[in-house]
Amino acid sequence: MTVKRRILIKGRKVHNVGYRPFLMERAQELKIPNFHAKNIKENGKQVVDVRVGGEGGRIDSFLKFVNENRPELAEVENVSVEEKEYEEDIMTLEDFSSLLSVLQLSKIVQAELRMIEMQKQALGKHDQTLEKQDSMLDKQDSMLDKQDSMLDKQDSMLDKQDSMLDKQDETIAIIKAGNEVLAGKQDQILGKQDVMIEKQDKTLTTIKSGVDEMRESREENKTLLLDFHHDTIQRFDNLDAKYGKIAENMERILEELKEERKEYRETVERLVNAIIESRKEK
Repeated sequence: MTVKRRILIKGRKVHNVGYRPFLMERAQELKIPNFHAKNIKENGKQVVDVRVGGEGGRIDSFLKFVNENRPELAEVENVSVEEKEYEEDIMTLEDFSSLLSVLQLSKIVQAELRMIEMQKQALGKHDQTLEKQDSMLDKQDSMLDKQDSMLDKQDSMLDKQDSMLDKQDETIAIIKAGNEVLAGKQDQILGKQDVMIEKQDKTLTTIKSGVDEMRESREENKTLLLDFHHDTIQRFDNLDAKYGKIAENMERILEELKEERKEYRETVERLVNAIIESRKEK
């Protein structure tokens, strides 16, 4: 008894995974005379619409195969078989095989055409890439030329630096020689200063000794004058009033001597202080 069935295989990926050749091969093995399968979409989902017709036992074996097997890359969510028998005509398996071959060949041709177009686009991009590479090479050549110029300038700068270093060495040598000469002269100056200081010390010692002697002499003179003064006053006290003027003159002379002594002492002290200050400054 001949049976017809319609099978719907739904899933995320059931198109372009070899589902129809996969099912057709099994139908050929089971010697099912009528077979047709096409890819459709329902509500945005991929569906393989399969229709088979043949002896009941063979159809049952095919349905069991469909439920238990699928192509390697397929992602199946649901396999359903319509309960009522399919009533429309179904093309023979041989006709479907020929149709599928034509469809596969058409796909191959379309794929090859797409590949050719992609190759053309790739070649166009490759040409653009080559042009960009040529431009980059030109820029690299320009950069290399600039680098060579920079290297030449750096070499020139290094030469100038070497020349400057040589001049610095010469300058340092001259400065060192000058410092040595200055050091020698400074030693001579210091030696002379030491001699001058020694002489100043001797001079100060001599001056101080002279001042002390003068002070002692002045003190002695003062004592003598005072003694003379007292003696004279005692004598003049016994004289007549006519000698009063002589006493007054003696008083004046004594005051003048005191003033001269004071001025002389201040002069000597200023001289000593000036010599001491001169020594400190040196």
